[in-house]
Amino acid sequence: MSETLSVCILVASLFVDLWMFFKINTVKLELDIQLLLSLLVMGIDLIVYVNLNIFGSLVASIIEIVGFYLIYKDKIDARLVVGSILFICTIDVFGNIVSEIITFENSNLQKYGSIIVLGSIILFTNKYYLKIKNILTGKDSNILLMIFTYLLVTSELILIIPLLIKSYRSFVIFVGVIYASQVLFGVVAYWTLVRIRKRLLREHKQREVIEKQKQLQEYTDYLEKSQDDLRAFRHDYKNILNSLKVSAQEGNVQEVVQKLDKYTETTLNSKALLKYKDVNHIYIKLIKSIIISKLTELYNLDIPYNFECRNNIHNLPHHIDELDLVRIIGITFDNAIEESKALIAEKHNIRSAEVQIMVYSDGPGEFEYEIRNRIQNKKILTSQIQQRGFTTKKNHKGLGLANIKEIENKYPDMSISYTIQDGWFDFYMTIDTEDGEENE
Repeated sequence: MSETLSVCILVASLFVDLWMFFKINTVKLELDIQLLLSLLVMGIDLIVYVNLNIFGSLVASIIEIVGFYLIYKDKIDARLVVGSILFICTIDVFGNIVSEIITFENSNLQKYGSIIVLGSIILFTNKYYLKIKNILTGKDSNILLMIFTYLLVTSELILIIPLLIKSYRSFVIFVGVIYASQVLFGVVAYWTLVRIRKRLLREHKQREVIEKQKQLQEYTDYLEKSQDDLRAFRHDYKNILNSLKVSAQEGNVQEVVQKLDKYTETTLNSKALLKYKDVNHIYIKLIKSIIISKLTELYNLDIPYNFECRNNIHNLPHHIDELDLVRIIGITFDNAIEESKALIAEKHNIRSAEVQIMVYSDGPGEFEYEIRNRIQNKKILTSQIQQRGFTTKKNHKGLGLANIKEIENKYPDMSISYTIQDGWFDFYMTIDTEDGEENE
């Protein structure tokens, strides 16, 4: 293959790499500073590749990965930038090996082998770029990045070895076999690790289901115990009242009080009886489940709380997604729990914290939810707490209330307010479809 044709193919390969990068990252190709810097990186790659000979390909790949990461890390997801460049460099090495194999000792094919491989790469990328992007940004992207890195480094080293011993032609088939085994290893490793991740995720979900079943069983036991206590109380109350009546008539008021205290302490465990108070009025399974879960967490942490739902709630407003309300309730409970734990740690007093929760509905078109909790002495603006990324917690992304804001924007008849006053943080949400229809 003539030297001119080799240079042209090399330059074309670099431009194909640049096109693949923009295609996979779905970035519009336009003349800007990023494009100029990208062309500069490609120019450096070309100089390095031509002048370093044996180590040219490996060094050029490293420059390409680092250069594109620095240029695009603030514009594109950094993980996608690195993943796409690793993928492109690995494909380049794969193309080089395939080109050498199909042109082995055949001067006619040698002229066109690289062009055929280059064209195949273009067609493959143009057809599957969205799938490639989804894989590179999926749950298993970190696994894939490690495999691509491994394949790239080992493939470059495999290509360097025969060049060092100056017997490239005699080793080309051997190299192809080794590379094929590396690719097979990468595929098997990826498949195995994905299966392991899915198994761990499945086990995690099973543990969650078991925990929820445990909480629901605990709630059922609570209802049964409360009913048994009520029956026992109804059975005994006449005898108790008669006994107290005699003591009162004899003027033993102190004895009456002591008997009442003793009965309350031994027969009625007030805290346990109030654990799920009013939850039975909620008939929406998902809402009931998340509230039971969070009340259990509060109870187990020994954080003082009060839950109130005085009337029966059978339905939500028809257009409201139950999962959206589950997210809102979950986020606000979590925030209240985290703040209560921090407050207790600061004050060294369990009574310094308190959480109050209220759920109310006056009909199928209305739903209200309020949660209040005591807070630490911090100067926080309600306008700040809804901003994405704002948080008072260490190593926390601060997305909770920003996510709630996004949910609120979905529903015109949903109104959410935040109040910080007298050491309390108050979250109040109301949904009123009837008011919304009147406003329309």
